[in-house]
Amino acid sequence: MPSLAESGSVRKALFPALALFGAAALGLVALRDTMTPSVDAKPALAEEAEAYADALPNISSHQIRTASLRKEGDGHYWATARVNDAPVKFLVDTGASLVALSKRDARRIGINTDNLQRNAEVRTAAGRVKAATTVIDEITIDGVTVKNVSAVIIEEGLEHSLLGMSFLNRLEGWDVTTNAIIIHE
Repeated sequence: MPSLAESGSVRKALFPALALFGAAALGLVALRDTMTPSVDAKPALAEEAEAYADALPNISSHQIRTASLRKEGDGHYWATARVNDAPVKFLVDTGASLVALSKRDARRIGINTDNLQRNAEVRTAAGRVKAATTVIDEITIDGVTVKNVSAVIIEEGLEHSLLGMSFLNRLEGWDVTTNAIIIHE
């Protein structure tokens, strides 16, 4: 434990440092009060932003496409797509490995459902069912296009075609919001 005389010398040594610190702080406060807002701040920021934008690669609007798959009153996300140039309404199903077409929608896009080979077995909410595999030439939703999409055709028990992961995984990305799934090509 330091003696009373030693503690006094410590205080004497600290006093010049504290005085210097206090003077510096007062100087900063005084300097702050004399400063006026710079009028050139906005143009400088605009020039900096412009320089930054010039450094970015040139991306045209046809290279970046997004679409919104809306959430409807039933709580599900839905999308109306052009499949091989025919309209198909899909229930978005991130739990489905593949796009699944109902027999009705398969006919609509030009598939002859009379000669289908049921060469796959898929698990659905209703259980295991036989399905035919196919590759869809093109699925387009509001300008976002994916080509050569693996799919199955389920002839019975599928009320709505499902937009599954064989489509979603081929996108640049997708984000889920409270009202929509936003897909990016």
